[in-house]
Amino acid sequence: MLRLTHSIKSKISPKCHQFISNTRISSYSRHNFRFTGQQHSSPNLQNTSIPPLQSNPVTSNSGAWAKHAVGFPHVGYVGPVVFGLTTTAASFVTAAVIFDRNQQTLWERFRKHTRQWSIFGVSEESVLFDLWKEKKDMILEKRELLLERLKNYLDRINLPLDLKRAFWMLGAKLATMSESEKTLSTLIALNSIVFLAWQIPRLTPFMSQWFMHLPGTKRNVTLLTSCFSHQEFFHFTLNMVGLWSFGRVIHDHFGREQFVAMYLSAGIGANVVSHACSLALRNSRPLMPSLGASGAIYSLVASTAILHPNSSISLIFLPMIPIKLGYALPALMGFDLAGILLRWKMFDHFAHLAGAGLGIGYMHYGEQHIWGPLVRKVHEIRENSRNGGGKGQGGIYMLTEPKQKHESAQPQTTKWTKWF
Repeated sequence: MLRLTHSIKSKISPKCHQFISNTRISSYSRHNFRFTGQQHSSPNLQNTSIPPLQSNPVTSNSGAWAKHAVGFPHVGYVGPVVFGLTTTAASFVTAAVIFDRNQQTLWERFRKHTRQWSIFGVSEESVLFDLWKEKKDMILEKRELLLERLKNYLDRINLPLDLKRAFWMLGAKLATMSESEKTLSTLIALNSIVFLAWQIPRLTPFMSQWFMHLPGTKRNVTLLTSCFSHQEFFHFTLNMVGLWSFGRVIHDHFGREQFVAMYLSAGIGANVVSHACSLALRNSRPLMPSLGASGAIYSLVASTAILHPNSSISLIFLPMIPIKLGYALPALMGFDLAGILLRWKMFDHFAHLAGAGLGIGYMHYGEQHIWGPLVRKVHEIRENSRNGGGKGQGGIYMLTEPKQKHESAQPQTTKWTKWF
C-alpha cells in the first residue's frame, strides 16, 4: 500500500488537487507527494463539505505533519466496521457452501464407483487415499472435456493453422494448470484489469472515486475494491509477485474456497483497521486515500512464515542474501511499527501490520474455530433440508472394497494429428 507521488499528480483531477491543498500538509510534503501503495485522493468530493481549517499550515522547515486533521463532518467507524464484518462473513459462508457442494459431488462420485459399504475394517488413510485418487480422476476428466470442447470449437471456425495451434497450446496450458495456479491467475488478472484501467486518463475520475478508499467518506465499498487497485507499475508488480509466491503455499494448505475467503477477509480487514487508525489520529496526521493489495499480501507472508518459518526468501534488491521467514516477518513488522512511530508517509503501515496480524491469527485459530465449525454447520443445514428437516446421517459410509472402474471412465490421451 503506497501513497500519492508528485509524478502522478497530473493524473488526478483538479478537484483532487484542491482537496490535497485543503489537507494543510506542510509545503515540503506537498511538493514531495509520493504514491507509496495505498494513498490517493478522490475527485467528486464536492459533497463532502470539508470546512476550512482554523490553524496555519506547518512550514516546510519543520517537516512535520499538520497540527489539525481534515475537518470531515460525521466521520464514522461503525459503517466501515459493519461493512468489513458483513463482507467477511459473506465470503466465508459462500466459500463454505461451495466447499460443501464440491465435497458432496466428490463423495457421490466416490460412492458410485464402489461396490460395498461398511463402517468397519477400513483405515482412515486408505479412505483418504481413495478420495484423493477419485478427485484426481475427476480433475483429469474435466481437463480432457475442456480440451475436447476446444478442439471441436477450433475445428468449426475458419482460422489459419498457426493461429489454431497457438490457441490450442494456450488452452492446453490452462487445462494443465494446478488448482492454485488457476486461482492465483484469476486474482492477478483482476488486478491487471484494474491496473490497466488506471492508465487510461479518461477513467481516472471513475477509478479515483470507486477504487480508492478515503477515510471520512461513506463509500464503504472501496474497502473491497481498493484491494484490487494499483496505480504504479512497481507497486503492482511487487504485490503480484508476492501473491504468486506466497499464495501458492497457503492455497495448497487451505484449498481454493478457504484461501479465497481468507485472502479477501485479510484485505478488507487491513483496510478497516487502516481506516479506523487514520480517523483516530486525524488530529496529528492528514487523512489520505489508500489503495493496494499489500494488506492481503502481508497476511499471506505471515501465514507462510507460521507454516514454514525455516524457509528462506530473498529480497528483490538483495537476491543473493537469503533470509529465513521466521526472521523476515518480525523484521518487516518492526519496520512498519517504526514507520507508525516515526510518522513515515510513504507506506500504509497500519494496513501492513493489520494484514500480518490477521494472517497470524487465522493460522492459529481460523481453521479450527471459524472454518471447521462453519463447514460442519453448512453441511448439517444441507442434510437437514434434504431429509425434510430431520436429522441427517450422522457419519460417512466407508467402502470396504473399491470397484474397478470402467475403461471408458479412465482419462484418455488425445492426439491431434490433424494439426501437429
